[in-house]
Amino acid sequence: MSLGLARFLSTTVARLHALRTRRDGNVLIVFALSAVPMIGVAGIGIEYMRANYYRTQYDKAVDAATITAITTARDYISSNPNNEVDPTESAKTLAVTRGMAAFRVNAGPLLASLPLTPVLTVTRTANVVSATATYATTYGSAFGKVLGDVTNVQVAGKSASSLSLGNYTDFYLLLDTSGSMGFPTSSAAQVQFAKLNPDMKDSKGNNCAFACHFSGYKGYDLAKLNNIELRIKTVSNAVQQLIAKAKARQTLTNQYRIGLYPFVSFMETAANATNNLDSLTSIDLENYMDIGNSTVARGSGGTHYENILPAISAKITRIGDGSSAAKPVPYVFLITDGIGNNQYWYNATGWTGSQAKLLDPSLCTSIKNRGVTISVLYIPYVPLVQPYNDNVGYENVVVNGLIPSVPQTLQNCASPGFYRAASTASEIEAALNSMFDQATRQARLVP
Repeated sequence: MSLGLARFLSTTVARLHALRTRRDGNVLIVFALSAVPMIGVAGIGIEYMRANYYRTQYDKAVDAATITAITTARDYISSNPNNEVDPTESAKTLAVTRGMAAFRVNAGPLLASLPLTPVLTVTRTANVVSATATYATTYGSAFGKVLGDVTNVQVAGKSASSLSLGNYTDFYLLLDTSGSMGFPTSSAAQVQFAKLNPDMKDSKGNNCAFACHFSGYKGYDLAKLNNIELRIKTVSNAVQQLIAKAKARQTLTNQYRIGLYPFVSFMETAANATNNLDSLTSIDLENYMDIGNSTVARGSGGTHYENILPAISAKITRIGDGSSAAKPVPYVFLITDGIGNNQYWYNATGWTGSQAKLLDPSLCTSIKNRGVTISVLYIPYVPLVQPYNDNVGYENVVVNGLIPSVPQTLQNCASPGFYRAASTASEIEAALNSMFDQATRQARLVP
């Protein structure tokens, strides 16, 4: 309430009180004197409703202006991710233009009776675009003479909105495709497979519990024929779900790049980091299993983290705050069973010595020190149930006592808070989804 209205109400109340205590005069005089404050009180109510109507309508119009402004800026920045020139200033200019147009459309005929032009400001701080609109004007009161010095009524308001842009993010998926990923995913499927597979019978007559996909073995084909899903296929399916999710979640053009890097003894590039996510949908990790061919890029034999982690570090050449396509936030997703082995397989000479080992977390530290986040999904070895085969060397790993140490070793490799473990198909898919959600942020309006 303005100072003038407050003074008028105070004076009117005093006069009415004095009038109530008087006993002289006549009814006409009393009525005449009472009419003035009565008209004034009625005028106050009318002016209040009128001012409130103006304010309500203009508040809606400036809300439309700020929301239009921030979405315009977001869309412009998304559509013009120029690596050399920051599109922010052009985005802000266009945002103000369209925001003001939205104000005029929403204010409509009201501008004819009470003209005003709000002040609309658009800013960007890191990946948050904000817009603020303020307005203030006055109009002449029809009851000005009755209300004394209350000749103008003020109408003022403001609106503020902000939108959090998603980060430009690069994902480098390091995917363990070594022999141990040839296990059937579920325990029941392991039993089923071991009963079917004639490969590598041991002295007790038990069959190989691996898929035994090396050349000359029958296990892999039997697994496919009997719809027995291997862990490598489970991971492959989960990766495809992640790619689909990334496509659906983009709020900026070419916001995400994903690269797929299977590994056995060495790292192989199935696809370098690309924003053409559709090009990744045909990649099946079963095609990158250890097949006993040392001439392929991933090699054959044991898992060599000492080769793989430096190789993925060399692939990461852009490290930024996510504010542009030229400054992406990089993530390495390491998906593995966590057991290394220093052996190699060579086509001409066969196996070198086998010795299971843990990952050296210092290999991860050098990557993290560059500003890269490492997110680890541990797919643990699970105890094989009978009938299993002694030849696979699986029990040697257990005897060596490495498995209990794997979780802590992988946690030491991961960035703080970026470690997960999963075994079943549903758990693996959920874990990858969670890793993606943790690494990304959705665009949102903030009132």
